[in-house]
Amino acid sequence: MKYIILLFSIFVVTTSFSQCNGNEPVVDLGNDTTICNGATLTLTAPVGFQFYNWTGGSHINQITVADSGWYKVETGNIGSNIVLNGDFQAGTTNTANNFTTQYIPGNGGAYGLLSNPSTYAITTSPNLVHTNFGACNDHSPGTGNMLVVNGATTGNTAVWQQTVTITPNTDYLFSFWQSSVEPTNNPSQLQLFVNNVAISTPLVCNTTSCAWIENSGLWNSGTTTVANLKIVNLALAAGGNDFALDDVFFAPVCLFEDSIYVSFDTTTVNAGADIVFCANETGQLSATSNVPGTTFSWSNNTIGATTTPLNSGTYTVTGVSPSGCSVTDDVLVTIKSMNWNFDTIVMQPSDCGASNGFVYTLLDPSNPNDPAYAVPPQFQWSGPGANSSTTFNASSWDNLPVGWYYIQVNVNGCFRYDSIQVVPNNPPNAVLSGSPLSGYGPLTVDFQNSSTGSSDFHWDFGNTNTLNNTDLSSQSQTYTTIGTYLVSLIATNGNCTDTAFLTVNVIPEPIIVPVDVEPYNVFSPNGDGANDLYYFGLTNISKFEVVILNRWGNVVFQSSDLDATWDGKTQEGEWAIPGVYFYRYNAIGIQNEAINGTGFVELVK
Repeated sequence: MKYIILLFSIFVVTTSFSQCNGNEPVVDLGNDTTICNGATLTLTAPVGFQFYNWTGGSHINQITVADSGWYKVETGNIGSNIVLNGDFQAGTTNTANNFTTQYIPGNGGAYGLLSNPSTYAITTSPNLVHTNFGACNDHSPGTGNMLVVNGATTGNTAVWQQTVTITPNTDYLFSFWQSSVEPTNNPSQLQLFVNNVAISTPLVCNTTSCAWIENSGLWNSGTTTVANLKIVNLALAAGGNDFALDDVFFAPVCLFEDSIYVSFDTTTVNAGADIVFCANETGQLSATSNVPGTTFSWSNNTIGATTTPLNSGTYTVTGVSPSGCSVTDDVLVTIKSMNWNFDTIVMQPSDCGASNGFVYTLLDPSNPNDPAYAVPPQFQWSGPGANSSTTFNASSWDNLPVGWYYIQVNVNGCFRYDSIQVVPNNPPNAVLSGSPLSGYGPLTVDFQNSSTGSSDFHWDFGNTNTLNNTDLSSQSQTYTTIGTYLVSLIATNGNCTDTAFLTVNVIPEPIIVPVDVEPYNVFSPNGDGANDLYYFGLTNISKFEVVILNRWGNVVFQSSDLDATWDGKTQEGEWAIPGVYFYRYNAIGIQNEAINGTGFVELVK
């Protein structure tokens, strides 16, 4: 990445130094890191270096950060200043002084020695060389000399330059201090050059007088052994472009740097909006976070994003982000009191077919002084039926037909619900039985009427015969045609009816299919091609099992094949000896008839 070189704050360095010696401690700020909001992070560079320059301007080895962003430290050691007369204490006449300038020495005028542009002087105070300049002390401690300039109106004028001998492949620090010498809106703009290449950005001088600021830049010598150092003024203004220079510095530097990106965990949690619900309801709190993977816990010891509050009060959710940072949010829960219930729900039956039923309810306030009763309860009945759109807003409702009725009561926004059925007075109950209900025709069925609450009956026997009577007498019907008959009995009491049903089935008689198992008595398995196999003659048989035993009860042959035949050999494959054998068979006819039989067969040779 691209780093920004920070400015150095240097007064006097006395250490004799040219290059890094390889024994310097490692500068490592650590890996990029994320810290929690509201926390701080202390960044530390190792001790033992002569200077520290941090992002933000600190110059100690340790800083504490509280904002996200890139933080960089440059640290190291600086060798001796190789600029001659950098503090101008030798003036301009000392033979050791070898700096040059494109300005000319002050030649006097109405305001003093530096009345004219493009002139300079070495002095202890700007006010001594121009009456409008401030009485400024030099930058070095004490009251020493400084270079004071009345700015040129020609751009890119070299204020100060000097050529020095250097070591190849070495880092150098080039710096100086500058100050405006009068309040101005047109301050100077000074820039550092080495071998005619700029090594710093132009630094605009301050607009107030006598306030010293540093301008510096880093440079690597590469293969060069000579450095032409130059301070150039880029400003062109004729007025206000007046300044002082002091403590010009150029020295080898052993530079180390490291950077770290500090980000702050931006996790937030939201416990949701405050909620209000009634005590007979269930409320739920649901927390969210702007960062996926955040885990949640609630102050009621619930783990997870949701919780069900059981009491009024403030509930706090704590979210822990994937990086381990904790954040909280609160939500207020108000549970409305429900210190009341239904005391009585009354129903008056309705006469059959009429609409003279009645429903009524009373409430039981456990605490009549509850503020909830400041507003009277609101009643709403609906019915008949759960899906009825007919409603009535009162505690009682009359002139009702039979059916279910539903009551909703609202007290201070809280609701309770109940229901009651308006039943008919003395409703009829039709009860019908019969025997037999299934058989071959002609089928005679006897029906019994065990109904209650009625003395008026209508019969429909399902065979076009009907009957009306007024008693519980039994009835009889004969059904001759194959089919299914629906029999109904309607019991009536005034405008109310009830119906009972029976089903009568007349089934066809089965078709008799002859079945037979015809065993033979003798066979002679002698290989002459005549009567060599013993078999059973089967007629309309669907399943057949047979076993043949010798006189000692040992099985010599068995089979479940419909075409079972015995060739006269035992199960071991040997010829059975001549004699009488016993057989036993079980068979199933094609109409599921069971046929069993036993007998004897004689084996002759």
